[in-house]
Amino acid sequence: MGNIMKKWILPAFLFLAFGNAFGQITYMRAAEDGDAGAQYKLGRMYSQDNRYQKDISKALYWYKKAAAQNQKDAALALGEMYYYGIDVQQNFHLAYTYFNQADTLGMYEASYCLGEMYEKGVGANKNLQTAFNYYKKAADKGNLAKAMFKTGTMLYYGQGCTKDIAKGINYIKLAFNEGYPTALEFWNKEELWQYED
Repeated sequence: MGNIMKKWILPAFLFLAFGNAFGQITYMRAAEDGDAGAQYKLGRMYSQDNRYQKDISKALYWYKKAAAQNQKDAALALGEMYYYGIDVQQNFHLAYTYFNQADTLGMYEASYCLGEMYEKGVGANKNLQTAFNYYKKAADKGNLAKAMFKTGTMLYYGQGCTKDIAKGINYIKLAFNEGYPTALEFWNKEELWQYED
């Protein structure tokens, strides 16, 4: 048993020690050859401080290369970095540009973020109707609980849309059924259970 263990310990150690470096080299070659998926993965590797040394300038470089080829995850990642100011200077104009690109590529998290920008008037002119449309898109097509909640509350209060309490309650209920805690808090605070049959 001891010999069997020894036989596998060294290969396992070598795999852990060199596997990550090998993966990075593989992605680097593919990324340099123009593979958008590899470019996104390299950007992700450099943007996180876990297995590789974090390098935001390299992360941005590879994310931008991938986004230029309509790689939707890279566009979303760039939008989030600029919107929230994650390791870069906050820039709502760039956030809007990348969120808009990601939204057109079917990233519904980006649809939600665009809704937030229009609701708050950050990076875009405040427009509750447009905000509602983005939230509803993220709720209906992306199945995002936080978007269901926003859609529901806007319908409930008639913000950016025609007031419809019943539809609003349905969206809010969907959100808390998906485990969104704010929806349950709102449900109890507004005593929405009284509207149920």
